[in-house]
Order: sequence, then C-alpha cells, then structure tokens
Amino acid sequence: MAYEIQIMIDLTGKRAIVFGVASETSIAWAISKWLAKAGAKITLSYQKRFRSRIYSLTKDVDFIEGMHECDVAYDDQVRDFFANLDGKFDMVVHAIGYAPATALSKPIIYTSEEDFNTAMVISAYSLQRIVRHAMRVLNPNSAFLTLTYLGAVRVVPGYRIMGVAKAALEAFVRELSVNIGLAGHRINAISSGPIKTLAASHVPGFDNILEYMQHASPLRRNVVQDDVAKTALFLLSDLSSGITGQTIYVDTGFSSVALPADIDKLKFED
Repeated sequence: MAYEIQIMIDLTGKRAIVFGVASETSIAWAISKWLAKAGAKITLSYQKRFRSRIYSLTKDVDFIEGMHECDVAYDDQVRDFFANLDGKFDMVVHAIGYAPATALSKPIIYTSEEDFNTAMVISAYSLQRIVRHAMRVLNPNSAFLTLTYLGAVRVVPGYRIMGVAKAALEAFVRELSVNIGLAGHRINAISSGPIKTLAASHVPGFDNILEYMQHASPLRRNVVQDDVAKTALFLLSDLSSGITGQTIYVDTGFSSVALPADIDKLKFED
C-alpha cells in the first residue's frame, strides 16, 4: 500500500519581526514575502535613512502589521523597539551587515579601531542585542534567523573587515543557541551566496565575484533572493524543529567546491 505524505508550511496566525529591509532587492524583503505567503504577519524594523523607501515599498502590502524605526547600533533603541510592540511573536529575522567604506576600501591590516568596532557592533553584536531584548515578546518555541556569508570562513577579496564580523556573527549563533535553547527557542544562520543588493554594492569587485561564482558553482548560476528566502521559511517553521546553532549554505553549491571543474581551461599569467 502506498502512502502519500503532503507537507505544507502553514504559518497562519504566526507573527514575525524582520530587521534589515532597505530596498526591494533586500534579502530581508524576500524573506518577508515568503513568510507572508505561508500566512505570517510581518513587523518591520527600519533605519531612519530608509524610511521613505520602506513606506513606498509597503504602501500596497497587506501582510505588514507594523513598522518601527530602530538603529541596532544603539541598545536603547533596540530595547525601546521591543518594549513598544504589542502581543507575542514567533520569528525574528536579523538581516543586517555594515562596515564603513573606509574599512572596505583598504587592506584589513590598515583597519582602524573605530571602523572595526563599528563593523562588529552593527554586523555581529546587534544579533546578541536583538535576541536579548526579544526574549520578552516571544511565544514558546520561537525561532531566530540571521544572514552570513562565506567570507566568514574564507578570504574573499574586497570583503575584508566584514569577513571578521561575519565570523563573529556565526560564533554568536552557536553560543546563543545554548542560551535560548533552555527556553525552547532556536537560532540558525543562512550563509548566502553573493546577491545584488544595496549592501553588496559597497563591496569592491563585487561584479567579479558574481561572475566567478556563476562559472565555478556546481549549479552554474548565482543564488537569488528567493533561494535564500525559501530556506529561511523552512528554518523559521516547525519543519526545522530539531535544527539550531547551525549555518546552512545557500550558495548553489559553491562552498563545497575547492576548484572549478574546468580549471584546465583557465589561463594564468606568470
């Protein structure tokens, strides 16, 4: 006798908080839309400088139940953000990364302490800050998700101090999983392949990275926002109830390849 098993992700009645939407191309926005497709309602956090863009993006959207300004560089703003929310939530997305242009424009050996601190606080420590303040508004068995990149574990030209910050972010995911696991909550990271977003446009040589990825990855294409968003939907749903403290690669397989399959066709200059 054959059995047919149908599994659907139904987030009807669930509520998500999403940090990091800056434009229509933001991965955080794609995640918001996929969560909404499954029935979730979304509350957005945005930076003041993106306010008009966010209001324009969401003006005809029915799944947004709240939008609040918050700069994660400041603990009091994150504290107030969560203090002003109504009711309980089930999912929190941290899709934030930033380093000053002065740090990305020169080798890491010349990174100033000030730029280092800025990159680390906004790109890594902000996750701890969000998790800490979010605990008061969570339903049982809630889930956190953050976004990282291969530059956390390998050197990527132009990524520089962001690689160090993302390494710290991934370490936070592991450490925080133990802290919040005691309360039944989960936290994971998606290591996405490079995607053309507002943030990525500030990485020197980004177009060259995209071209090489498309050439060298097993799927012979670049990852897109929806690839990441669909994995986020899984990791934030009950289907991933046994997964926490992990970094999941969504990069068309590039992270598993040491050298491109057609390396014999590449030409190198002495």
